[in-house]
Amino acid sequence: MFSYLSLPEIKLSLEFSERKLLLALVDVLLIFSGIIGSLWYWSYRAERSFGLDSIVGSHLLWIVGMGVGWLVWMFINDLYDLRIAVKLKRTIERIGWGCAIVGIIYLIYYFVTAPLQEESLSLRLAPAIAIASTSVLLSLWRTIYALFLGVGHASQRVLIFGAGVTGTIIADTFRQHPHYQAIGFIDDNAQLHGKICQNIPVLGDRRSLEFDIDGYRVDEIVLAISRPIDEDLLQLLTNFHERGIAITPMPMLYEKLTGRVAVEHIGSQWYSALPLKKNPFDTFNRIGKRGLDLICGAIIGSVLAIVFPFVAAAIRLDSPGPIFYKQERVGQYGAKFTVYKFRSMVQDAERNGKAQWAVKGDARITKVGNFIRKTRLDELPQVLNVLRGEMSMVGPRPERYQFIKELQQQIPFYRTRLAVKPGLTGWAQINYGYGSTIEDALIKLQYDLYYLKHWSPWLDLKILLRTFSVVLKMQGQ
Repeated sequence: MFSYLSLPEIKLSLEFSERKLLLALVDVLLIFSGIIGSLWYWSYRAERSFGLDSIVGSHLLWIVGMGVGWLVWMFINDLYDLRIAVKLKRTIERIGWGCAIVGIIYLIYYFVTAPLQEESLSLRLAPAIAIASTSVLLSLWRTIYALFLGVGHASQRVLIFGAGVTGTIIADTFRQHPHYQAIGFIDDNAQLHGKICQNIPVLGDRRSLEFDIDGYRVDEIVLAISRPIDEDLLQLLTNFHERGIAITPMPMLYEKLTGRVAVEHIGSQWYSALPLKKNPFDTFNRIGKRGLDLICGAIIGSVLAIVFPFVAAAIRLDSPGPIFYKQERVGQYGAKFTVYKFRSMVQDAERNGKAQWAVKGDARITKVGNFIRKTRLDELPQVLNVLRGEMSMVGPRPERYQFIKELQQQIPFYRTRLAVKPGLTGWAQINYGYGSTIEDALIKLQYDLYYLKHWSPWLDLKILLRTFSVVLKMQGQ
């Protein structure tokens, strides 16, 4: 009867930024719903009135503290990283650990601040329910997301224009991002037509793209070519853009998905590897960044004063040699300075006088050195460099002159990282850790360039929080 009616196809695909925003908004809603709901339940069981006064009154501190604590935990555990969000088991495990950590922190807060009276003891029921119910709500929501929005039918359908090295790199990147589904390559090289690259077919050339675009149901076209775009291709892409299909250069999408700048695949778009400003930090931001350095430096300096006797004694008992290790490094604009660290290797680790990278399982690393590297305790003395203005809390790691001299000849844009002060921690450190090869140096440079291009106070805060998580988990190297 109604066969002549055609119902529109329901499209569930969301943009990358929309997915992150959705995760965050629903998390906030569920966290505070769980907390307020638990307080209402406690009030009902205790036959007390429940209203705005009771929330804003004596309970406001733990309500806000617990809510913010949950969000910080989700943030530093990468639960807003879309690659993690689709991995249900890992997500549930991290929410479970969050339940335990938030509970422990609340108990410490309660026993330190609350008088042990009957009323305050009974009130503990509300936070206990809040922690448990929030964990359940978050787990259910993240399960729904992974099962319904992290699968193929909810993915962005992408065509990759260019089946060369650049195209295969972005295709391989999609494997870690199920939110993107590469349905095929388009390439003007007729010899590639019908072949399979990275398990993805080469569908044809630009002419086949022009005629079959509706059949492919494309959401986005990725330009993975290094040569300049000719006038014919530009007009073709303009037509697709007018029809609602996103056109994205490969370097831009690669940055968004990986947090790295693909310096080796930018081709004629060399400018995309560099910050748009002469200096990524203007006067106001430099003042703010320096203020953050001084505040964090003072805090870390206090921590250094507390742990110093224990770390110093452990180093001295473990192996002969000095407690501190100092080395010349290259800082902002190529200026040299001396960096300080707790010694983590045997004395005279470079007896031949030649600079050597530390490698995984390096025999030169002592037993105590292995521990202080994992916990990043070996880096604490560099707070002196931060307070003296030679380093910042966040930035590219300071490198040795010998390595810079070698790497700048093999890696494009390597000296660009010297445009800012080196950091005690950085975007590359929380995402990649130590490196021991040219390939590692290239990947770390990709992260450093991303930091230079996208710096903001929020990015610095994110890096500091993630560093704290790395220290707690002993994930340093």
